[in-house]
Amino acid sequence: MSQKKLDKVVENMKVMIVGGGIAGLTLAYWLNKNGNDVKIIEKAPELRTEGYMLDFFGPGYDVAEKMGIMRKLSDIHYPISGLKFLNENGKVKFDLPYQSLRALLDNRHFNFMRGDLERVLYDLVKDSVEIKFGMTVDDVYQDDQHVHVTLSDGSVETSDLLVGADGIRSKVRSLVFGDHKNYIKYMGYYTAAYVIENSGMYKELSDAFYSLSSPDLQASVYPIRGNRLATFYLYKAPKKDKHLSGAAAKDELKAQFKQMGWIVPEMLDKAGTSNDFYFDEVSQVEIPHWSKDRVVLVGDACQAVSLLAGQGASLAMTGGYVLARNLCKDQDVQQALLQYEEDLKPQIEKTQESGRKFARYFLPDTRLRIFIRDVTMRISVLPVIRKFVNMNRARIPK
Repeated sequence: MSQKKLDKVVENMKVMIVGGGIAGLTLAYWLNKNGNDVKIIEKAPELRTEGYMLDFFGPGYDVAEKMGIMRKLSDIHYPISGLKFLNENGKVKFDLPYQSLRALLDNRHFNFMRGDLERVLYDLVKDSVEIKFGMTVDDVYQDDQHVHVTLSDGSVETSDLLVGADGIRSKVRSLVFGDHKNYIKYMGYYTAAYVIENSGMYKELSDAFYSLSSPDLQASVYPIRGNRLATFYLYKAPKKDKHLSGAAAKDELKAQFKQMGWIVPEMLDKAGTSNDFYFDEVSQVEIPHWSKDRVVLVGDACQAVSLLAGQGASLAMTGGYVLARNLCKDQDVQQALLQYEEDLKPQIEKTQESGRKFARYFLPDTRLRIFIRDVTMRISVLPVIRKFVNMNRARIPK
C-alpha cells in the first residue's frame, strides 16, 4: 500500500465501527460530534442488557464529564450503604461504609450495571448515527485509500476507516491481525453474572453489596431497582478446551459453588430462569500494535485489562475518546492512529500488570490469604491508602 496515499488527510471521514458496546458508542459520539459520517455494526440483535455491577471511576469519569452525561449517570447509580463481607455460610465478618470507600476516589465514583451505561451512551447517538443490529463482518479488504467490508448479509460497505470495537474475541482483529490465541491471555479464572427477577430474597437484604468468600471462590449479590437481585461469581479453574453453552455454564457454576451456604443455593437455582446469563473466562488482550493501515482497534479488542484490574468500562470510554481526539486533529490518518496508541498503550499495560498482581488479593486461594485481604480492606479507608490510590489511578493521557 502506498504510504503517501495512506497518509492523506481525510476530512469528514466515513468510519465504520464494529461493536456497539461502551468503547464503540463513545467513539461514535465523539466522531459524529466532529462532523464525521459514522456507522455502527453490532452482532447482537438489540442493545445488550447482560453484565455486572461496575465500579466507574478514573479517566472514564472525566470523559463522561466532557460528554455532559453526569446527571444521567447519577440517575443509574446505586447509592449502596456499604460493602458486607461474609464467610461461605453467610455470616458477616465486617462491613465497609460506601462513603468511606468513595472518598478514596475524591467522591468521583459511581456504581451501576454495565447494561445501564450502554443504554445511556446509546441514547446519545441513536438519532444521529446509523446502527445495524444483528450483523457481523465476514471479510475485510484494504486498498490504497479505503477499507471494504463484507457484512453477514452479503453487502459490501466502503469506508475511510474501520474500527474494531467488538470485544475480547474481536472478529475484526482476527480478520486483520490474526488468530485470537496469539493475543488473548487467560488469567486462570471464570466469571458469571445474571439478574434474578421478582426475587423473594430481596426483602432479606439491605441496600448493600454482599460478598461471600472461600478459597478460590467468590459469590456476590446486591439488590437493584425493580425488586431484582444482581449476582456475580468468580472462581479459579483450568482453562476449558471450548466455550461452554449456556446450559453447561449454569451446571458448571452450580458444581463450583455447591458448598456455599446462605442464599447462594437459591441464587444458583435461579440461574436457569435468567434471560441475561453471562459466563466467560477472565482474560487480558496483549497485541503488539493496535492499528494496521486503515484498520484500528479500541476497547477490549486491544486493551482488555480484565475485571480483576478494574476500570475496564472507564478505559473503554477513554480509548474511544483518545482515538477520536487524535483522528480529529489536523494530522494524517496514519499519524493519528500511531499517536492514539502511543498516548494510551503505556497506561493500559500498567493497568494490566496491576490486575495480574492483584488477582490473588481479589480472589485469595487460602483461608490465611482471605484473612490478610480482609484485614487490608478494613484499613483501606486510612489517609495513606487514599493517597496511594490517587497516585496510581489511571487518567486521560494529555
